Amino acid sequence: MNKILWFFIIIFFISCDNHPKKADNNKSSIVDTVNSNVKYASGFNIIYHKNYKVLKVFNPWQGANNVQYEYVLSDNPKKVPKKYSEFQIIKTPVKRVISLSTTHIAFIDFIDETNSIIGVSNIKYINNKKVNKLYQQNKIVEVGYDQNLNYELIISLKPDLIITYSVDNKSVNYINKLRGFGIPVIINAEYLERKPLAKAEWVKFIAAFYNKSDLADKKFNIIVNEYNQLKKISDTITYRPTVLTGLPWKDTWYVPGGKSFAAQFIYDAGASYVFSSDTSHESLALDIETVFAKARNSDYWINTGTANKIDDIIDIDSRLNNFSALKNNMVYNNNAIINKYGGDDYWESGIVNPQIILKDLIHIFHPNFFPNYHMCYYKKIY
Repeated sequence: MNKILWFFIIIFFISCDNHPKKADNNKSSIVDTVNSNVKYASGFNIIYHKNYKVLKVFNPWQGANNVQYEYVLSDNPKKVPKKYSEFQIIKTPVKRVISLSTTHIAFIDFIDETNSIIGVSNIKYINNKKVNKLYQQNKIVEVGYDQNLNYELIISLKPDLIITYSVDNKSVNYINKLRGFGIPVIINAEYLERKPLAKAEWVKFIAAFYNKSDLADKKFNIIVNEYNQLKKISDTITYRPTVLTGLPWKDTWYVPGGKSFAAQFIYDAGASYVFSSDTSHESLALDIETVFAKARNSDYWINTGTANKIDDIIDIDSRLNNFSALKNNMVYNNNAIINKYGGDDYWESGIVNPQIILKDLIHIFHPNFFPNYHMCYYKKIY
């Protein structure tokens, strides 16, 4: 997700009552009776029943422990057994949706339901051409974000669903206000997944609200096959160049943990991440000296923030000029598709196209593969 959007949009959260539920296999939790088709993601599950389906979201913010949210979806809510009445029941398929994250827009677009979007938080950071066109036609409006949400406007739009995410449990307070207006709100926590295919699989979560699970499954399986075919190629590679990521911010360099989503992309592309020995899934806050000592001789340097040229990197700190990857012209950034406001499509459509990102990276680290290939989300920085 675009970094600017991340800080400006602290999105809200809703459950079936005023507080998050602890995972419970007894009275407060719906009993699973039908198998799910979720294979990669760990943050949600879908349980299919005859006249309804149950979606469960697990630990939907960093640091959450044993927290679970449950939604009941049905074309005819009257057919949902009364024993589930304490849970949020959402009528499907939804037709009018407010999306408060660029990644959610990508999921909706993936299942050909972009026309259902009636509201977004901030149009500036959205790359999707169809969404921008609908906005120009006054079919999509901006509803604000965080404490600046325009509740009066949201109510007037009469949405069937608001899709949001949560960065911490404080978001519950804001979401309860929306729920008080009778608006269904659900949380999408794909950003917490640790592997590319797991993030992409959240399209099944979104598709469930549109009754488009079959389409989502079919298209997702194509992604999986393409991704795994590319990974088979990289698995045969013996030489694995070392890779550094990111840039310092106010003297602190946040690098992905060794078990993170970003690190997994590097491994799957046939390279060695310089912080691979780390066992964390979140970012590590390091000083420049520590990163320099560990990564100064890295073969490649990727994901360099908003940098479009080498001077943008050196302007941050002149010491960055001493990294081997920079000296050897091996710097690549994942901002090849970016709008004039800084909205980066890597964090939008890239979420549902991990196979394309993987091919970009294999081409970068091993240029002999796909020699005539033109990168999509990455570009070389000069």
